[in-house]
Amino acid sequence: MGATFSTTTSYTQYKNDFELVIRATKDLEHLLESGFGAPSGKTVGLHDKITAAQESHGLSSDTVKKLRYLVTIRNKLVHEHNFNKLPDRAGFAKSYDSVEKELKA
Repeated sequence: MGATFSTTTSYTQYKNDFELVIRATKDLEHLLESGFGAPSGKTVGLHDKITAAQESHGLSSDTVKKLRYLVTIRNKLVHEHNFNKLPDRAGFAKSYDSVEKELKA
């Protein structure tokens, strides 16, 4: 869809899970807004943006499931006091890579 941002390989350069997750989901949010017309603003969450992109562009259920997984992990890292590490760093990166490819196709 024309968005330019890093690939999974460059995301794994971050040793800190918080940085990896925040940077990846920021790029996904930008792609959903700029490439799929998802609403922007401080009152619109990432799950709402996924729903908007799904409805307007017919994203596959597999892509939506992976997007929601990525966003749920992001929300847990940011909001849950005792959630401080990715439970499956390689799985997160693989899901991101898969979603990025479909969104850019």
